[in-house]
Amino acid sequence: MSATAMRRGACPSLPAPMPTGDGLLARLQPVEPMTFDHVVGLARLAHELGNGILEVTARGKLQIRGLTPVSTPRLEEGVATLAIALPDGFPVEHSALAGLDPAAHADPRTLAAAISEGATSLVPRLAPKASVTLDAGGALSLAALKADIALTATGTGWTVTLAGRPAGTVEDARAAGLVVALLGDLAQAGPQARMDEFLAREGLAALAARHALTLGADTPARETTDPVGPHALNDGSFALGVGLAFGQTRAEALEALMQAARAAGARHAEPAAGRALLLVGLARAAVAGLAARADALGFITQADDPRRRVFACAGRPACASARIETHALAVALAPHVRRGELHVSGCAKGCAHPASARLTIVGLDEGAGLVVEGTPRDVPAWRVGVARLAEAAREFLDKDEG
Repeated sequence: MSATAMRRGACPSLPAPMPTGDGLLARLQPVEPMTFDHVVGLARLAHELGNGILEVTARGKLQIRGLTPVSTPRLEEGVATLAIALPDGFPVEHSALAGLDPAAHADPRTLAAAISEGATSLVPRLAPKASVTLDAGGALSLAALKADIALTATGTGWTVTLAGRPAGTVEDARAAGLVVALLGDLAQAGPQARMDEFLAREGLAALAARHALTLGADTPARETTDPVGPHALNDGSFALGVGLAFGQTRAEALEALMQAARAAGARHAEPAAGRALLLVGLARAAVAGLAARADALGFITQADDPRRRVFACAGRPACASARIETHALAVALAPHVRRGELHVSGCAKGCAHPASARLTIVGLDEGAGLVVEGTPRDVPAWRVGVARLAEAAREFLDKDEG
């Protein structure tokens, strides 16, 4: 596969979608709760203008696949007509339950808006994947998300982590200015600069001193929590988190889910980090019935569902770059994943999960490779033909007791 074909590209957006093996891919990050009309409208646009596949990413962003150069402008027009609120400035990530979670230490939305507005002028000079996360505590942790700048609420302020390294604490009043100043450092370093490389060059101590941060304050330990399942809210209602198998759903299933959520009395929907959707504002008595309907539509309603431990791209026949069919294989192997994660990648690009997995299956020009503790770009531990692929992977997983 050529270097050009291997390139995964920058972050796709509505104005600048990313070429993939099944056409163009557009990504959007709503900044306000989505009404059911919003979601149904997106589903219909995906059906009319793309290949009918919608995704929620590991970072909780929405993606529409299978677009063409002709249909992409129509998608942008359609989203504008639906009046879905998208970031005007720098996109800041926080919990999908922001302002609704009774266990959270803070409501991060005001801080997120201040950072977004303050960093607006920096956006053209920042790396496309530059990221800021605000973890306010509560039910949904963002600890699993990599970030150039991560703030974690303590109840009295925020701890600051830069590219995974603790960098001190900051009080509420100074938090927005600090993050904007740090983003300014990255912008001055060049349009591809990321915090890990910046720290390697500048040094953590020097950067902390420049911004009046005192090193030594560790970020509070936060376990990664699964959004799937019911979550009690601070107004007495509930949110039901449903997972998308391998991060994908068909437009028809998503529209049916929104109709069921509306009928169950939910108020709105939120895409959530962890390839999930939250259906917000349910009475306790309505949760079980909606979960049953979601399950019947193919969504994941139990956090321990084995499909939650598996990543799989679109694969054949949906993606022209794929060398193998992925979803049926992922479904068959999911019950055998006893620890770690399984990644089934149609080709070496690894679009569904660029990070390392306990076992990665990668489609090759001839057969497939099995990579242990690696990514699709790593050298396979062994290669097998497609006919024996499921058996070989199952044998490894069944023996993998740790």
